[in-house]
Amino acid sequence: MTKLSDRTPGGRWKFALKFLISLGLLTFLLSRTDLHAIWALLSSLRLPIFCGSFLLYILAQILSSLRWQCLLRAEAINLSIWRLTLLYFEGMFFNLMLPTLIGGDIVRGYQVFRLTHRHEASLASILVERLSGYVAMIMIACVALILAYPFLRDPVVVWLTAASAAGLIGIIAGLLSDQLQSLVFRLLNSVGLARFHETLHRLYEAIQRYWGHKRALLQAVGLSLVLQSLGIIIFYLISRSLNLLVPLRYFFLFLPLISVVSMLPISVAGIGVREASSIYFFAKVGLDSASALSLSLLWFAVTALCSGLGGIVFLIGHSQPDGHP
Repeated sequence: MTKLSDRTPGGRWKFALKFLISLGLLTFLLSRTDLHAIWALLSSLRLPIFCGSFLLYILAQILSSLRWQCLLRAEAINLSIWRLTLLYFEGMFFNLMLPTLIGGDIVRGYQVFRLTHRHEASLASILVERLSGYVAMIMIACVALILAYPFLRDPVVVWLTAASAAGLIGIIAGLLSDQLQSLVFRLLNSVGLARFHETLHRLYEAIQRYWGHKRALLQAVGLSLVLQSLGIIIFYLISRSLNLLVPLRYFFLFLPLISVVSMLPISVAGIGVREASSIYFFAKVGLDSASALSLSLLWFAVTALCSGLGGIVFLIGHSQPDGHP
């Protein structure tokens, strides 16, 4: 399954460019890294700790499904946690396989639409769910920066954290702004896309309704804080499986920033960009490039393995109704 835009010549060229950037960055990083050191680190991998991090990652996806369920129920969409967990894993698979990082979210939204026929509400729940995760991520980064700054006086880290927070505030304010909605509709009319006016209007309304679902929003942000912390701990456990000794507080500072940089739409699934940013940030606390690169690649291995489970879900299928309205 692919998006229509990715089947067009422009979409294929865009994916090819991202693929080349990812390949080029990885090649460059590996060429400047001691490959024997990487092999030595991977050879000494402590499998029980690594497997534990993998199991925690699966738990995190179940908690993510619970967060999604809270938001869907606020819009009177009732799907079982089992069904949503399967959809979440399927979305992870397509996030990895499709040329766009939101490909899996589109698949999730489509599957919920098939089950409920609530198109705008389905997409709005996913967008709000993602935003709640970003809110938690920036909150953790800001608190970690305050606590870690006496040990790490780096203006790049400060400015990147501030820019990420400002960008997130701008996105949320824009989504709640009637002025932005009017501007978008005027742009659609000016370029001959007025036929999307009604669809986008309903989507905006669905997103803005969540502002009235205060309890669901608080639950989503609370679960997001748990999830972001769990993801950071998983990354830390992977470092311990490699026998690395970086203090946990730096993971709480660096991981949100690495995630922000990796979301830049210039590579495939953040590959290459994530590894380069990992090397850059962890070098500030004395970690060599071979260790940081190994750590980042093992993190990707964990996500890829879990995404593979989503591929199995997709092949088996799970589209039968389960008692929703």
